[in-house]
Amino acid sequence: MKKKFFKYLKYTFIAWISITIIFCLGGIIKYNLDLNTYISQEVSIRQTQKNSIENNGTEVYVVGSMHFETNNFKRDDLYSYINKVSPSIILYESDKQTVNRMVNRTDFLNQLMSSFQKGNKVESFVALRYLEHNPEAKVVGYEWEDRDRFHFKHNYRKNMDKLLGMAHKLNREKVLSNEESKVMNEYQEVTKKYLNLGNSKTPYDFNNPIADSIIRVRQEYAYHKIPKILKSKELSDDLKEFLPVHMSYWDTRNMAMVDNIVNQIKNNTNERIVILTGYTHRYYLINELKKLEEVYDFSVKPI
Repeated sequence: MKKKFFKYLKYTFIAWISITIIFCLGGIIKYNLDLNTYISQEVSIRQTQKNSIENNGTEVYVVGSMHFETNNFKRDDLYSYINKVSPSIILYESDKQTVNRMVNRTDFLNQLMSSFQKGNKVESFVALRYLEHNPEAKVVGYEWEDRDRFHFKHNYRKNMDKLLGMAHKLNREKVLSNEESKVMNEYQEVTKKYLNLGNSKTPYDFNNPIADSIIRVRQEYAYHKIPKILKSKELSDDLKEFLPVHMSYWDTRNMAMVDNIVNQIKNNTNERIVILTGYTHRYYLINELKKLEEVYDFSVKPI
């Protein structure tokens, strides 16, 4: 009886492993079929910009994007813009190793996870399609290399939600001063405008000075004004420890990205460069890069 049980257990384990492997392979194959279908689509005649790069120096376009398609915003909306600019380099919001695996299509874990996500990914499909039709171009990562380790070490997303959730809770319970409550109410109002950007229909709807201003204000509240309120409140030990980590995170991450972008600019003179970024980061990158235009002889172009 015992022998039969272990034999049954053995075959069950083998069957489970086999099903898991088939499931994973199926997801990866599905992802690559979808990707191949997308990147092999015919491209309309490129509307290459008339200005000569040699005469104008290095041109930099900071292009905010959504990471996933929405009912309104589709991959082709972003691709059409990228194709019109016709960059020789696309800087991609991820670390260099991850982007290299993406370009070589050896990012199998990411392929598996992406194949079962509800929304269609935008930037990776757009970048790979552009490379397919422009093999002389290149895609390079510029994200803060320590981002994922930092997130894991500090359980960042969960603790951020807890921190802001605590501020909302204190406001609902009416224990904040009038001035503090005003800050929270203003944050809620600007967050509504920020979330409404997710309903945009074209890249231009969230790549403009008005959208940048909304996001700048919203991030100022989330990373500075609200945490300052919480400094004087009773917090759990883990949130007390997390508070300064949160307050420095936004600047640390964005400035690391700026440094990596500048390194690429210095190493690729007289090129047209598109920086693909989540639109929340756009205002920050533009502000910091504009300070360095004369130093490194490049120009940030409007989209």
